[in-house]
Amino acid sequence: MQKPLMLGLITLSLLSACSKQENNAVKNDPAAATTAEVAETEVAANIDNNPLLQDWQTPYQIPPFSKIKDEHYMPAVEKAVQTMREEIAAITSNENDPSFENTVVALEQSGEEITKVFNVFANVAATDTNDELKKLQVKIFPMLTRELDAMLLNQELFDRVSHVYENRDPLKLDAQDSRLLELTYLEFVRAGAALKPEAKARLKDINAEISSLTTQFAQNLLSETKSFELVIDDAKDLAGLPKDLVGAAKKKAENKGKDNAWVFGLDRASFEGFMTYSENRELRKIMLDGYRNRGMNANEADNSELVLKISRLRAERAKLLGYDSHAHYQLETRMAKTPEMAESFLLKVLKPGLARVQEEKQEMQAIVKSEGHDFQLASHDWWHYAEKLRTKKYAFDESQVKPYFELENVLQGAFHVAGELFGVKFKELKDMPVWHPQVKVFDVSGEKGEHLGIFLMDFYSRDSKRGGAWMSSYRQASAVNGKVIRPLITNNLNLTPPAEGDPTLLSFDQVNTLFHEFGHGLHGLMTTARYEKYAGTSGSPRDFTEFPAQFMEHYASAPEVLPIYAKHYETGEIIPAALLEKLQQASTHNQGFKTAEFIGASLLDLAWHKLDSKQLKDIDNAQEFEAKVLTEYGLPKEISPRYRSTYFAHIFSSPIGYSAGYYAYLWSEILDADGFTAFREAGDIYDKELAQRLADNVYRAGGSAPADELYRRFRKKDPTIEPLLKIRGLN
Repeated sequence: MQKPLMLGLITLSLLSACSKQENNAVKNDPAAATTAEVAETEVAANIDNNPLLQDWQTPYQIPPFSKIKDEHYMPAVEKAVQTMREEIAAITSNENDPSFENTVVALEQSGEEITKVFNVFANVAATDTNDELKKLQVKIFPMLTRELDAMLLNQELFDRVSHVYENRDPLKLDAQDSRLLELTYLEFVRAGAALKPEAKARLKDINAEISSLTTQFAQNLLSETKSFELVIDDAKDLAGLPKDLVGAAKKKAENKGKDNAWVFGLDRASFEGFMTYSENRELRKIMLDGYRNRGMNANEADNSELVLKISRLRAERAKLLGYDSHAHYQLETRMAKTPEMAESFLLKVLKPGLARVQEEKQEMQAIVKSEGHDFQLASHDWWHYAEKLRTKKYAFDESQVKPYFELENVLQGAFHVAGELFGVKFKELKDMPVWHPQVKVFDVSGEKGEHLGIFLMDFYSRDSKRGGAWMSSYRQASAVNGKVIRPLITNNLNLTPPAEGDPTLLSFDQVNTLFHEFGHGLHGLMTTARYEKYAGTSGSPRDFTEFPAQFMEHYASAPEVLPIYAKHYETGEIIPAALLEKLQQASTHNQGFKTAEFIGASLLDLAWHKLDSKQLKDIDNAQEFEAKVLTEYGLPKEISPRYRSTYFAHIFSSPIGYSAGYYAYLWSEILDADGFTAFREAGDIYDKELAQRLADNVYRAGGSAPADELYRRFRKKDPTIEPLLKIRGLN
């Protein structure tokens, strides 16, 4: 998931770079002086006609995408930055004593214009990028990074916030106001507001450089991913591949002007489908090498040195802020609290996972032998033989169930669950402004018919879209001083577009991904938080934010839910009970591999970020360090971590992202497994009392209270790890 994109007091979560110029609003604080390249004389003359800065006369004030051109972004950002500076200056120059309203609330409401502009730019750059938008990224993102630094390191502003925080008791604030004050003060402190001027200056330089490097990392990765093509021109090399995958590859080849050929790329659906079904071992190796070697091909898109530089700068920043490492800094506000606790948890799950890996490996090696081969199972064989093992053990394969998972039906299944649990309803809207014709738009209402927000869904991969699946927002929710704003939430997947006339059939993993991102979407749509700062997915630690998303995955596979949406795309037949039973029996299939590859990546993330500056200075080869870490933790050579360092976008493609926090998905799995177990124990997966507590304390609550407190309000107890191990079949 991608966190909502707000300037305000939220750390920028996308790619950034650097530039320089003084901020007049904070010129009395040298350490807070911005370097954004903005001058009043350079603001575009036709700013009044810029659609990004106008009131959007569109349904639900959805951005007027068709009117927004690439050339509108920079002038709009420049104007919005000036407006925000004036808002901050108005707060710091206020002659009245600092109060909650004139300082904390005023600060929360500042930057509305820049947030509006930036949300459009950042989201469109992620879903429909082009060469011009890429150039703008390395100009606009750094400007906003510098502005954020200027605000958070502004001594006058921090003094006012501190005054309110230190004198908060007589204010008798309610819970939501108290949370806003607490999070605002904490963010200033953790950003370095209490540092001496020279330390602030160095901190700003570090932040700017990290922004630049992470932007470069992300653009390199996109280039490497999109440039790889496996071109097949002999039909016999398509042996084993499903019809829909072949059809999509044919369409891709035609779009690229390649006649009598099929093109397979590194988007997740194409890659995993090919690795699972292709009977050509040599081609599987080529595909896997293309995937695993991204960012380490000794070309202009090589990320090896960037990994080292980003890690070193993060460590230096942590030391400036008084922490042992970047991981210690990051985890201070997370549920895990320390990198040692996160690592201990990961190893507790890894141990049974590795034991299962050996069992899986032996079973698959036996299949290799039974086929008359004498090779030892290698990395490029794992997906293929795991599928053969599933067929052997459970008498079905993925191709048998995919016809029952047509995209539209799966989507309606997710909507059904939301309705049964929370009374949330979705109505598709036609002829709405969208950034791409494939986008679907839904009006979302609550159990009393009240408008909750707009949900925009972008399902398919394309060359202009970054990889993966994520939730984001064009507008966050808030309700301050009687002004109620409801959110514009997006879900983005990267499904392979089918050949013309063919249905979009999903693997069960893709079904889970849809339900997962839908859970994030509900978290953003259902929020009743008063302030944008902790509405929806904001204000919650990474290791809690994944809980509402992963919780929904349990419903994707629930026997009570599957018949609702698992219907054959041609006949409408509900998935047969026998096939459903096999699907349930196979739910723990290949869990050794899945557990090991995920934890391998999580441990690699922690390894990069728990080192201090001196330790990182001694590392001069990213690949050697990575290999050493994985060997020390006992990861088998046949299993690569889910992400290797040079294409680990979660942790290296944005200034903060999931750095020192990739473990969060598994940590949240403790919560989702324990939470769903409560419904099972109640005997009803839609139990009204539990669903009400879940809605009130998780999906609606956002970050309005500490995560462990919110969970206890829902569950009435602390979570335990046993349900997780049981569901994964590792107990």
